[in-house]
Amino acid sequence: MPIVKLELAGKIAPEKKQDLMEFIADQIYENTGTLKKNIYVYIHEWELENVRKHAPVALIDWTEQAPRTPEAKMKIMSALTDRLAEVTGQEKKEIVILFTDIPLKNAMLGGISRYDNPTW
Repeated sequence: MPIVKLELAGKIAPEKKQDLMEFIADQIYENTGTLKKNIYVYIHEWELENVRKHAPVALIDWTEQAPRTPEAKMKIMSALTDRLAEVTGQEKKEIVILFTDIPLKNAMLGGISRYDNPTW
């Protein structure tokens, strides 16, 4: 159950946000096999007066599972960096993407521990 929180400075068009959320879900699915129905994506748009740096930040929390390898992370980060640079006009070198690997015993989905049902 990856949870992606994307922080943006300023506003982007609703259709671009929808495309971006689907792109993120597609990248996670294609690189890890995680079912798209279990991928959560949230976008928060900050008023420019409330940010010091305007580059996007993506925080990706997910449970530690075998297909979520360093190689898969690199592919996701590269694709997401490229897409965020394209959508926001920010330089790639300024875009931040962070993964947090959560032990299965520290997560629950639908009232069932991920440790007890890691494939759900």
